Formats: sequence, C-alpha cells, structure tokens
Amino acid sequence: MRPRSFVPFGPGLLLRLAVVPLLALGVAGCQSFNSPPENNLASVTIVNHTLPQIAGAIQTVFDTHYFQGGQTGPNTFTYQRPGSRMNNLAYGSYFFDEKVTVRVVVNVQPVYGGRFLLSCNASLIEDEGDPVFQDTHHVRPLRKWPYEQLLNDIKAQLGS
Repeated sequence: MRPRSFVPFGPGLLLRLAVVPLLALGVAGCQSFNSPPENNLASVTIVNHTLPQIAGAIQTVFDTHYFQGGQTGPNTFTYQRPGSRMNNLAYGSYFFDEKVTVRVVVNVQPVYGGRFLLSCNASLIEDEGDPVFQDTHHVRPLRKWPYEQLLNDIKAQLGS
C-alpha cells in the first residue's frame, strides 16, 4: 500500500475557505441604514429645512412635552424635566427625598444635499445637582420609543 501524500491546498481546503466567509456574513447579518448612528438612542433625517427652522421645531416640541432647556452648544440641544412617578420608584430613593430628572441631548448633524441628521440620547439622573449622590442611568435601546416619538414630532412639526 502506498502512503497517501499530503497536499496543503487541495479542493477541500478551497471549499472551506469559500464557505467560512459566507457563514460569517450569515451569522453577522447586514446592518440597516435606518438604525441610529452608533452611540445614539434614536435618530431621524430632516430634508429641505434650514438649521434655524430645525432649532425652532426642536424648541417647540420639547416645550410642548414640558421640558426645559435649549441650545447648549453648536448643533447641540439639552432638555430636562422631572421624572415620572415610575422613574422615581425605579431610580429614586425610598429613604431620602431624591428625585429623578429626565435629560435628553439632541444633536443636529448636517449631512449632504440639504439633509440633517437629528439624533438623541437620554438619561435618568438620580438626585441631580447633588455632587455626592448624583447618579446617571442611560436609557437603553429597549426603552427608546418615547425619544423616537419626540424626534418624529420634530419632523412632523417641520412638515417632513
């Protein structure tokens, strides 16, 4: 019997090299362009409006939803309001009078062709203003729907 010779680059190896990337693509999936930019909770695209028009719509929508705040930097807006009873039960203190504040930061990024990307992040802040006991909890993507709705309201305010 003749010993079988070792062939490093046989047809089996080529087949495996072709299948592995296809499997990796299938497992990873394709990322949608409709998802918010990385590190943002929600986003919408505004078309054919100027930055002052967008800033006015942002202010109107947040005022309507009882937030206080305004522009805090170039293309950045920060708003906050007292948390709900459920927010206080979940993140407040049972023993001390610590209230929860909802803070939303909206960013406006010019894209191309008269488009702007509005994105936001939200957090629940325990005992805001107390340098010792203040604690920030970022809103998770599973709880993003109220903030998506705020951005959609801004888009609707502009008639987009």
